[in-house]
Amino acid sequence: MQLFFYSLLLIFNWNFFTLPASNLSISTENKAIEVAEKPQFKLTERSTPNGCKQGGCSFDRGYVSTRSTDWVVVAIFVQTKAGYWEKKEYTRQGAGFIELKLSDCNYTGNYYAFACFQDDGTCSFPDTYKVEKMHKQKDQTPKFKVFKVNKLPCEGNDTGAIAEKGYVYSPNGGQVEITLFMEKKDGSWRKKTYLYFGTGMVELDMKGCDLTGNYKATIRYAS
Repeated sequence: MQLFFYSLLLIFNWNFFTLPASNLSISTENKAIEVAEKPQFKLTERSTPNGCKQGGCSFDRGYVSTRSTDWVVVAIFVQTKAGYWEKKEYTRQGAGFIELKLSDCNYTGNYYAFACFQDDGTCSFPDTYKVEKMHKQKDQTPKFKVFKVNKLPCEGNDTGAIAEKGYVYSPNGGQVEITLFMEKKDGSWRKKTYLYFGTGMVELDMKGCDLTGNYKATIRYAS
């Protein structure tokens, strides 16, 4: 079992492209503009479907980013509990939200998304076999991080802490066991264990006026 220590820092992923060291020419500038104009897609809302007893996922809404007003095609690949991937395509004109309405108790919560301009003949999407192969080549170790910890008002001017939500990543989509430890003001630790199916947000609801807000956690695939 691996032990992970987490701080309340937000980590942002930045994408960089490198320009040649020589003076910029018109053609180089055009290439930079072309890179910036390529459409991007980001999942913005997901939930757990009602009635799903062992996980499941609803991919509810996503956002297309582009400066262009051309038509964009988005391909989404979602993983099933059997390890297979399903593909669905969406279109919209220019930037904005897409209502996905992609929901099943059999979905693990893992997904990949690709976006292309509809009239871009040089752009193509992988098939489900390539997506499955790409995913299996990645690290299959489950991961967990506490997503939200806040102060808890207590009597007088005292404060405790509440861990509200955490994020689980289960690469194979299986059930994981999470053990969360929160530090108490006397130096000891409170412990709580959670079981979660697949990838997504887990409600932690661990709180107390005796808690400092410091925490640590472990995660493993449930046997």
